[in-house]
Amino acid sequence: MADQSPREARMQEAKRRFALLMKLMLGACAIVLIGAFSWLHHTGTPMPLPFIGAIFVAVVGSLMLAAALMGLVFFSAASGADEDADRPEK
Repeated sequence: MADQSPREARMQEAKRRFALLMKLMLGACAIVLIGAFSWLHHTGTPMPLPFIGAIFVAVVGSLMLAAALMGLVFFSAASGADEDADRPEK
């Protein structure tokens, strides 16, 4: 990748880090889901299919949305997009 400009290299590195963050958060979602379902099973809570689906959507949706929004802040800073917005137009 020696033919890449520094800007393209920064963008590729930012994309790689964003993808890694999302993969790690997906793993964290799995751990939280296992913990939540284990706790619900242990307490004897009845778990019909819609309840399981609602728990799944709530956990995965909220954690992945939070990770994506925070990751985009990091992506914007790492890729140099913030610097482009700060530069005055000529």
